[in-house]
Amino acid sequence: MGAGLALLAKSQFRYAARHPVGTVATLVGTALAVLAVTVVHLVSESVRSGLAAAGGAAVAYTHVATRANLSEADYFDLRRRWRRGELAGVRAVIPVIDGHARVDRRPTRLLGFDPLAGLQGVGEPGPWGGAGSSSRFLLEDALVVEPQAAEAIRAAGGRVANLPVALEEVEGIGMLLADLPTAQRLLRREGELDAVWLQVESPSSRLADWADRLLPGIAAALPEAGNPVIDGFRVTARSRWNPARRFADAIAFNLGMLALLSLLMALFLTVQSSRANSARRRLEHHRLRAAGVSRAEIRVLAVAEGLLIGGLGTGLGLAAGVAIADAVVAAGELRPASVDSWVVAKALCCGAGTAALAAAWSGGARAERPASRRAGRKARFAVRLAVGLVALAALAVCLAHASLPGAFAGLLLICLLHVGYAVPALVGASRRLAGFVKSLTMRANLRSLPSAGQGEGSDPRLALAALSVAAAVAIGMGLMVESLRRDFHAMLEQTLWEGVYVRDETGRAARDVDAIRRLPGVDSARRYGEAPARLAQGPVTVRVADLDSAEAARYGYRGDVPAGAFLNETAARAYGLGAGQVADLTIGEKRFFGAPIAHVFRDYRAATPTLILPAAFQARLPVAAVAWHQVVVLTQPGAAAPVAAAIRERHPDADVRDHAAIRAAASAAFDRSFVVSNALTAVAVAVAVVGLYAALTALQASREREFRLLAAVGHTRAQIWRLALARTFVLGAVAAVAAAPLGLAIAWVLCTFVNPLAFGWTINLRPAASAFFLPLLLCLAGALLAGLLPSYRSAFRGSAA
Repeated sequence: MGAGLALLAKSQFRYAARHPVGTVATLVGTALAVLAVTVVHLVSESVRSGLAAAGGAAVAYTHVATRANLSEADYFDLRRRWRRGELAGVRAVIPVIDGHARVDRRPTRLLGFDPLAGLQGVGEPGPWGGAGSSSRFLLEDALVVEPQAAEAIRAAGGRVANLPVALEEVEGIGMLLADLPTAQRLLRREGELDAVWLQVESPSSRLADWADRLLPGIAAALPEAGNPVIDGFRVTARSRWNPARRFADAIAFNLGMLALLSLLMALFLTVQSSRANSARRRLEHHRLRAAGVSRAEIRVLAVAEGLLIGGLGTGLGLAAGVAIADAVVAAGELRPASVDSWVVAKALCCGAGTAALAAAWSGGARAERPASRRAGRKARFAVRLAVGLVALAALAVCLAHASLPGAFAGLLLICLLHVGYAVPALVGASRRLAGFVKSLTMRANLRSLPSAGQGEGSDPRLALAALSVAAAVAIGMGLMVESLRRDFHAMLEQTLWEGVYVRDETGRAARDVDAIRRLPGVDSARRYGEAPARLAQGPVTVRVADLDSAEAARYGYRGDVPAGAFLNETAARAYGLGAGQVADLTIGEKRFFGAPIAHVFRDYRAATPTLILPAAFQARLPVAAVAWHQVVVLTQPGAAAPVAAAIRERHPDADVRDHAAIRAAASAAFDRSFVVSNALTAVAVAVAVVGLYAALTALQASREREFRLLAAVGHTRAQIWRLALARTFVLGAVAAVAAAPLGLAIAWVLCTFVNPLAFGWTINLRPAASAFFLPLLLCLAGALLAGLLPSYRSAFRGSAA
């Protein structure tokens, strides 16, 4: 056997040296797929760590327990019940107080908790992981702060709220962290608590944690586990209590699905390359079999070759992916994510594993299957019909399930139906069109389209389907983004006053509203307050505004002056609330009151729940809890610039912008949000083009006899090249025609199911020609590019490399 393997290895190396196209195509495709997976993992972790920081990620917790007027006595009673084993599955209970302290005249979130209570379950990166950190916080009043906040505190004499504090600087936490007694003194709320964090462990939660490490963001798609029942407390899952984390998970999950698309394209590519190589080597394999090499040895060496090529591609893709992820993270000013064993393991599985799997599936033994053993045409038709009907039924069930996994499973089924049925049907229809075409060249190209009876190695239908799917995903993403863009801009036009916007964290501009109203060119001025608060279901940002008919119209409300509050769509979906219901609101000094919901509005700018209270509720709000930071100044035509200059002169610390600048900034932020997704769809298209290139190389090699015959009857090599290139254009046109309806279907699923489930956003699908133009052009150009060199080699060199 050793001699046979040595002989086979020499054959493999000799063939790879003479015909490097398939090897290089597999290498490049694997590297691109690993690049996509690596970028998605690292960028997703950075996005999630940045957004989830707002929910207090210094200590791992899974649920939040709350009750009205929660105190330390309630916590100690709960802890005693936990010690007695009455709280099944709860590993830790952590008391928390949450408020705002002023740093550099700005309110900054202050989170206080008992570090010792959470030490049993520290599971996330945070300031409490270092040895000795917790003991320091137990012995003195200390704060964990960002370096910029630390400088401001030192400039103020090392005091916060007139209390001297020690400082420990940590990058990227986005808040102040303190132990519970220190936070209570800083907030002047001794003996009070806001919540008790719980660490609840179950087999389902451990499985979810493992799955989340494998595919970042999968938690957004998994059904929520049942909350533990604790008498006297409302227990809420962390994902609902901190919707920013779920929002970040949804972003990561959607990016992960795009990375899997690139991986699927790479699988198509490697399978196509392996099939082409196996078909080309069929005669050589027969000779090796005659020399005593077994089929098993041929397959083993094919898998080894796949592992070697996949390993090299994995290394290249991993290195490039880390570099690109670092650039994306730096551009977005996100917290960098470290390269851990999960990233490397995923890269190896996706790269080397995919290449080896494709080689095993399409190894030499498969190419030797005799035609007599294949099922008859009628039997194949019956099987395909049954499989198609089952897939359609499964698609209906997935979309009716109303969950993120169901929606993405539906997208996968749509793509598989496209690959298995739509593309072959379109290819067959195109072949039948040959009888109606007058051009002999076009007729020949249509008749030469791949058919079911064509040899495996020269059949480019799989690569053609992959290119079509990649282009369709680009169309679907483009339609979804364009629809969201139109809705987003319509929302901006509706919500932005024509005037000057002033935001002053010190609140001085808001207090000086009357003086602003007296400025020349000012028609009126409105001030807005903001306060962190809680609903019974979870946190919410409260905005206070004068909700008259003009203000209400900004949020899509038509009618008389509303008698209740406005809730954004994110909060409505996350908390199961709607118009006509009452929101139980807690703000400031534990004051509970019901706020009737008059209207639910769309708010694409908010990742977190928002409640807009009319000014009539102001008398019921604690004065110290509301920060009046924003003023909107309505100006006369042409007066915006001088009014803005006058406000900047009076309030140099304020951020003063007109509505045009805000709209431009919002649009720029919107465009940045889709840079990663656009890049991933481009990677998928690139992988598919490489796969088509490998398939066309084998296809042109199979037409060498046809080209020799054409040369013998007088065709020049340039004419043969144009003939071969025209066929690649026909293939690209078939892929483009197939991609258009699939792209529309993908966009419909994204707008109707994925985005509402992932982000709580309702998007009206608006088909736009611009979303079709570039992907279809790339599809055609990619096909031509893929066929350019193989056609040239076939025409001018007489063989394919």
